[in-house]
Amino acid sequence: MVCAPSLSFTCPPGFVPDRIGASRSSEVFAEGPDRVVKLYRQPFEPQAVVNELAASRLAHGFGLPVPRAFGLVGRAGRTGILFARLDGPPMMVRYACNPFGLLLALRRVARIQHAIHACPAPGLPSQHGRLRHQIAGARVPEPLRAAALAALDRLPAGDRLCHGDVHPGNVIATSAGLHLIDWQKAAAGNPAADVARSELMLRYGQFGPAWFSRLPPVRTARRLIAAWRLPVAVARLFGQPAGTDAELLAAIEALARQSSDFEKASLFPGPGQNPGRGPVPHNPSAKVPR
Repeated sequence: MVCAPSLSFTCPPGFVPDRIGASRSSEVFAEGPDRVVKLYRQPFEPQAVVNELAASRLAHGFGLPVPRAFGLVGRAGRTGILFARLDGPPMMVRYACNPFGLLLALRRVARIQHAIHACPAPGLPSQHGRLRHQIAGARVPEPLRAAALAALDRLPAGDRLCHGDVHPGNVIATSAGLHLIDWQKAAAGNPAADVARSELMLRYGQFGPAWFSRLPPVRTARRLIAAWRLPVAVARLFGQPAGTDAELLAAIEALARQSSDFEKASLFPGPGQNPGRGPVPHNPSAKVPR
């Protein structure tokens, strides 16, 4: 949700103002001087809209830096959510020419994420259930899917509030500080999985080389969330394809080779295969059963 400076007019009924922000799943339009409407692109997932409204209200109620959500709206045959306006650029724009400032901002985002994880998430969907659904539909070979599901089964579920998509593109830099937007992926779950998703987006998202991931504090955090990498990464290959899918799939295969679950999954034979040995070799002397 990208917000421009406040406008001085109020939109008449039925008037759709110029777009002031956009993402793969939605567009954001001004709605008077102090509000914006986020309209989902068509086709959209109704549950994602309902979930974003519920999660945004929950987070705002806990006092987290989140825009207030007023309710569902319809505009030009599309469904959306009416939000309080945040005046300021996205975090990556604000610090595009200030790497040190970006590093400090990332530390503030980490503190915000930590505060989010301190909150319960009553009524939000299960993070484990969502990951399982996404892994089941991910664009990966079957052994990778089986290994990711096996890894997920060993990991603890949770009941903490998890944003599900914390990265610099979902942070608005306002005069009052950083605010986190886009809560449609929010769930009740394990904070480590939420951080694993953030690290994944910093490594393979659209924000360029993650040079800060090599810093000692970040390396320590990466060790703590390593167990979640395989299931979270495979789940990322669910839904719309992205330009980084091939790179991510190669990384998933490397992760899977380090996991005993991948070796076990490879032991289950497919048609014309021996367990763990690939295709069945042709044997001309073998007798054909009658």
